[in-house]
Amino acid sequence: MATLPAISPNQGIYMGGASIPQRRMPSPPKGRVPKPSLKPVKRVQGTKDRDMMMKQQNLRVQQPELDKLETARYRNSYKHNLCLEMLREGFHKSFTELFQLMKKRKDEREEAGQDSLLWQEPLLEDQPEKLDQIKHYLTRGEAARRMGNMEEVYHCQYQLAKYFQSTSDTWLSDHFFQACLQTSLSVRGDGRRKEAEANCNIGLAYEERGEYDRAAQHFVEFHELASGRNWKDASGKTLEASSCDHLSRIYTTIADQMKAQDPQGAIQYLAKAFEMAKEGGDSYKEGLASYRLGKAYESSADSETAILYLNGYLEICKANGDDMGFGQACEAIAKSYESQGKIEESIQYLEAFVDVAERTHQDTALVNACSCLGVIYNSLGKYGHACQYFGKAYETARELNNPGMMAAARVQYGVSNAHHRLGDYAGHLQTPMRYQMERMIEWKDVRFDEFDQPITERAPLGHAASEETATSEEDTPREDPEPEPVAETEAAAGEETAEGVAEETPQEEPAT
Repeated sequence: MATLPAISPNQGIYMGGASIPQRRMPSPPKGRVPKPSLKPVKRVQGTKDRDMMMKQQNLRVQQPELDKLETARYRNSYKHNLCLEMLREGFHKSFTELFQLMKKRKDEREEAGQDSLLWQEPLLEDQPEKLDQIKHYLTRGEAARRMGNMEEVYHCQYQLAKYFQSTSDTWLSDHFFQACLQTSLSVRGDGRRKEAEANCNIGLAYEERGEYDRAAQHFVEFHELASGRNWKDASGKTLEASSCDHLSRIYTTIADQMKAQDPQGAIQYLAKAFEMAKEGGDSYKEGLASYRLGKAYESSADSETAILYLNGYLEICKANGDDMGFGQACEAIAKSYESQGKIEESIQYLEAFVDVAERTHQDTALVNACSCLGVIYNSLGKYGHACQYFGKAYETARELNNPGMMAAARVQYGVSNAHHRLGDYAGHLQTPMRYQMERMIEWKDVRFDEFDQPITERAPLGHAASEETATSEEDTPREDPEPEPVAETEAAAGEETAEGVAEETPQEEPAT
């Protein structure tokens, strides 16, 4: 088979004996075709621009060159750099605890949702000052743990707990208080004092949050560990006395919460509070606990037991010279005796209460004491004494400028006055003679009280005929009339007086 001839680039293609010429397409230009544009006009730089360029160059020269680590520290967050530093120094346990704290709070925040108050709280990782405190004490405590110094570990955790307690971060303070309790179990050679202090701190933290039952449990542990030990705090007070104070206070708080639903349960807690206060050795707190217990027994209608504890409070106040407490005790004992029906003993203690209140210028207590005495005398029908004490209560309330007390005392004073004048007024109504009617009308007009004055007959003003009649009757010798029954005589006299008043009394124009 014959080979075909080579195709020349200048020759065309032969088809059917005819030559077809080839046309070549031009290749695209290499590179981007510059668009037609105007070149910027170079203007001459002024002095101001040259100074600015010089400043920029000087600043670039002054800035040090950053290595890779410094560049990463500049670019990363504060939390990231802090964690890297802890790991680089070898405190991996401190890093783990810090990371878990941040993650725990973030998870709680996400679970609470955007509508919760927790969402408005800033994250721990965004607070550099708190991160520095945690890093400082955690790394210091970890180094002490490696050397076996558990007391130093306890101290570092306690410092963190107190710091976050001062910043109101209760979730962090509770965490480190619990860590203190766990660490105190490993401390040797202190007789378990650190354990006792840790229980006390946790109890105070629970009490501040309102979890009184859990606080009481830790205070009981504190009391059991501190009993019989001569441990003292910085102020010189023994830890045993402090534990008694804490237990007395927490028992009283629990009793106040449950007294409405369970009065007997509240009395049991108040009895425990009294025993703890008595064991603590503080007579003032013992007296207050005795007073609260006595008031609780009085509320439960056990006046006899109430008087027993209230008398104890009274004796303590006498020994301490506490006049205000003495007045409170007298008032409470008087009410207990009154509920028993022993009015004379009640009056005796209330009068002592009035004397103490006047001597010590306890105006509010004086108003209460006078009001109580006035109520008792008013119920006994001794309206004169009731008016006396109600009047003193009203005047004292006016000096205090207390509208509530003044209104109550005014009403009581008015009621006692009405009771006091009721007998004389009713006596005048029962024997309606002319001069008695005039006295009642005068009292209604000007409130001038003469009901307790002796009854003497007098002629009405402005009636000369009556005076002449009286004079002629004096000159004319009188004949002794026959005796008549007293009731008929008084009735007749009343009828004659009423008729005389109707005939002789001139009609006056009504007052405007």
